Amino acid sequence: MKRLISFILCVTVALSLTSCSFGGVKKKLTDPDLTYSMEELEELQTRELKISDYELPALYKYFEGKCRIGVVTDGYEYTNYETDDRAKGILKNYNAYVLENAMKPDHCNPAPGVYDFDAADAFVKTGELGSAELRAHTVVWHSQVPEWWFKADPEDTGSVKECYKKGRLATREQLEERLRTYIDELVPRYKNTVKYWDVVNEAISDNDNIIKDHTEKSYWSEIFGDVDGDGYYDDYIEYAFNTVREVGGDDLVLMINDYYMEWDETKTQKMYDTVERMLRKGVRIDGVGFQSHIGSDIDIDIYRKNLEKISGLSKIYDECFPEYKGNFRIQITELEMNMRVGELADAGFHPWSDEDYAYQADVYYRLFDMLMDFADQGIIDLILFWGTDDGHSWINSDLKENVPLLVDRKYRVKPAYWAVARAAIEHSGK
Repeated sequence: MKRLISFILCVTVALSLTSCSFGGVKKKLTDPDLTYSMEELEELQTRELKISDYELPALYKYFEGKCRIGVVTDGYEYTNYETDDRAKGILKNYNAYVLENAMKPDHCNPAPGVYDFDAADAFVKTGELGSAELRAHTVVWHSQVPEWWFKADPEDTGSVKECYKKGRLATREQLEERLRTYIDELVPRYKNTVKYWDVVNEAISDNDNIIKDHTEKSYWSEIFGDVDGDGYYDDYIEYAFNTVREVGGDDLVLMINDYYMEWDETKTQKMYDTVERMLRKGVRIDGVGFQSHIGSDIDIDIYRKNLEKISGLSKIYDECFPEYKGNFRIQITELEMNMRVGELADAGFHPWSDEDYAYQADVYYRLFDMLMDFADQGIIDLILFWGTDDGHSWINSDLKENVPLLVDRKYRVKPAYWAVARAAIEHSGK
């Protein structure tokens, strides 16, 4: 009998752990009797609630059937969610995750033949626990890439800038081989667990060029060159997308990601032209990421106009890849709202007031009301916040504390949380 009881207990524990691994945790973190209605929201927003509270509606559920709601993670939340409010809030409120830095090439491939995937492996475990889709950020970038990739001699101790000036940069063949080797290590490891991939990040120039070059601290275009002789120095983009597709397969969602398109119409046009050119050459790019590091002074009408421009690529995508018709999408990939704009941009300490938070909530509401128009059309399928709370944001500094997100430093939800939920409810018809 004792052996039978022991066996039953072991089976029970195993089943419990299995259910946690496949989303049981998410269900256990939120009251199942919540209705996600406007009436409920009106009552709950009068309370002080933390992102980990059982009675707080899970943010992602307001958007179910429209788009996923994502957030940056450190990858290790699966280890401490039972005791850490931030980790619990991530698992509870979001159904898409991205690593802020630990899937960038300089972290994963710091030296020839050296790979570090510990954080990325942990990230996958957190994604499984939180029943979340995962984004790989990023395969190719001009920043946070190991410098040795760009040097003729990977042992060269000079800076990449110095190597450029003295003719010691890698050849196209060297850089192509190094990128291929990296992709061969990275993509097979995660192709069955990571759905969305930022293959190329921040390639579009901010000056008169179309593609960044050394004047913007990017050496990709000049090392790769114009291989096909079409007059455009975007061949490294083509190579990266084709190689990730070859290694990862047709089911991966491969994205090109950039900043400033929320307000810069010229840069948006450059992105449109680049992606169109790639699509017509047979390079399957499944979507464009708008980073959306916005300020509270954002012109939402211009943002809408630029989203409409990029959404027009869906027709070209369907024409070029009819077997994947309807697969093109836009994602909002790195959203936060800088509140230090205007007279606050250069100010020192600022005591953030209820009026400041109400203003922020209003801008977030108008922003999400606009974004949900595109989600309703099936164009936007993910909105991802670049930080969990005001204390975990890259735009903070010691002297210029910012409040860019939906959650404060004590993990309490702010009026902006309810504002984006309200926009989602209004678009759901509840």
